Amino acid sequence: MPDQATTVPPTAAQPEASIEQARKPEGLISHRAILLGLALVPLNCYWVIVAELRWYFILTLNPLFVTPIFYLFVLVLLNAVTRRVAPRWTMSRAELVVIYVMLVMSCTIATHDFIINLMSTMSWPRWFATPENNWQLTIFPHLPKWLVIWDKRVLEGFFNGSSSLYGPGILKAWLAPLGFWSLFIFSVGWMMLCLNVLLRKAWTDEVRLSYPIVRLPLALTEGTSAGSTLRSSLFWFGFAAAALVDIINGIHEWIPNAPYFPIRAHQIDLPGQPWSAAGFTVLTYYPFAIGLAFLVPLDVSFSCWFFYLFMKAQSVVGYTLGYGQVQDFPFVTEQAIGAWVAFGISLLYLSRHHLARAIRIAFVRDGSDRDEPMSYRLAFFGLLAGMLVFFVFWWAAGFSPIWAIVVLASYLLLSLCITRVRAEAGGQHTVWDLEPRNLFRLFSSRQLGPANLAAAAVSHWYWRLNRSHVMPSQLEAFKLAQENRMNLRSLVMPMVLAFTVATVGGMWSCLHVLYRDGGLAKCVGFASWTGQESYDWLDNTLKGGFKPETSRWAAVGGGATFIVLLSWLRSRYVWFPFHPLGYCIGPGLVWLWCPFLIAWLVKLVILRYGGLRLYRKSVPFFLGLVLGDYTIGAIWSLVGAIWHVPTYQIFH
Repeated sequence: MPDQATTVPPTAAQPEASIEQARKPEGLISHRAILLGLALVPLNCYWVIVAELRWYFILTLNPLFVTPIFYLFVLVLLNAVTRRVAPRWTMSRAELVVIYVMLVMSCTIATHDFIINLMSTMSWPRWFATPENNWQLTIFPHLPKWLVIWDKRVLEGFFNGSSSLYGPGILKAWLAPLGFWSLFIFSVGWMMLCLNVLLRKAWTDEVRLSYPIVRLPLALTEGTSAGSTLRSSLFWFGFAAAALVDIINGIHEWIPNAPYFPIRAHQIDLPGQPWSAAGFTVLTYYPFAIGLAFLVPLDVSFSCWFFYLFMKAQSVVGYTLGYGQVQDFPFVTEQAIGAWVAFGISLLYLSRHHLARAIRIAFVRDGSDRDEPMSYRLAFFGLLAGMLVFFVFWWAAGFSPIWAIVVLASYLLLSLCITRVRAEAGGQHTVWDLEPRNLFRLFSSRQLGPANLAAAAVSHWYWRLNRSHVMPSQLEAFKLAQENRMNLRSLVMPMVLAFTVATVGGMWSCLHVLYRDGGLAKCVGFASWTGQESYDWLDNTLKGGFKPETSRWAAVGGGATFIVLLSWLRSRYVWFPFHPLGYCIGPGLVWLWCPFLIAWLVKLVILRYGGLRLYRKSVPFFLGLVLGDYTIGAIWSLVGAIWHVPTYQIFH
């Protein structure tokens, strides 16, 4: 509610509760909001884990998480009711924001791509070691003993189910390793928070990035006030269209003869060679993905789908030229390594003046950072402290000091890139190119040594795809708070509390579900692929090894050079349509390249023939698509989790 409402004198027509609500500052975060957020975080963790681990119902693999949006929508609807019948209980926009942000923080931890991966990493080597693979002699001596579960009896219920986490000695066996991993997780969350504070002003206030992910939660926090998105008929038309499709498809899941709209992944049957060299390719028409991509600037959305097809074309052309038998051609991962490094360095270069100013303020302490989420001094030294914990952790886990520094620098650089990608494109970022396993492939396995290789395998879980990375979610939280005229510093403590509670709640939820249903028994979403990728790679590397190859280094150099070229052309020619960001994330848009293409084409037509005015009028429709898709998707996942039945999911 606007601050000027505090100047309105009370009248007989105004209930006392309404006056008190009006006098509440817009940016005030109340204790009740934090307490409600803390109460919802464990529930959200359990919901997501049951949906994704037990049923493989994906809720967190896209940058706008499903469950926080659903909670926020429900709270907005409740607000509309309480505003009429019990104004005292109506939540302010700031309160809605803090609850939403806390739930988002929980989804960066309790998720398919993070904590579920960790569980697979901790349990896999001991359970799958056999006399045939001889892992006891080849792998076990090099693994960090304090990060893995070694008692096979403890793992019987974990993999087979029909057991209990609370049996004698079982929970105790997990406590120490999970405690060490929690320390690492906290260091990552804290580093990302500090880095966001140092960069926020440059990207949000100076460059004014678009932040597509923030648009829907921002529209929801506006509520039903005059002129808000929720009062647009186009918004509800988009909502109804997406919701109706999901309802019909959900019924089809149980009644195969019922109608069905084919919007999920459909693999393209490519003809013979050379076209089949393009590999796995799918068409999708997700309403939520089309809605989010519509909010992305045209040059960015065009570059995203174009460079996805560009990488496919490289494979086809390479096969035609006789490179079809060359292993890993066209070296997409190596191209991406060069691209991400060059992109990250360019971001640091472009932000150099702001970063230098922030560091100067950190030492001078002139008070010019009073509007930031925390002081630059705390952010700077907090970042150094987090980096030290990260370094010591992985040094102790097996990396040599030089490689621990390289891995730390790579992770910070990739985090920076992913956050910028989300702030500009909002797209799903399937990125793991800079992880140690891929960087090591550029060198000699013999020179690296078994300890470095083992640490690389154990670290694979948190590098894998990075689709629920915490740093972009934190920056988007600050953007959402800023748009709602909140004190940014008041948001830090709720974020840290939610992150902490979610770490404990996510770990417990995983173990509870796994011991009840079994990772290899009923849990369809158990990350068996993470264990296989980690330890099969380590086993093959220790036995066979690899050497540096000129072609891989050439691909790294080519990717970096191409990013520099694209950046130079964009700075020189305003009309140049290719954004370097698209070359970085395009190859990873396996499931979303088609929605990006559709949204780009629709937006292009609207802007060309209707101008900016028609575009602004059409935005609510596409926001409605996202909310309708997410709302029914969340309801279907709840049906499956509560009644233990498979249901329709909106992704994959």
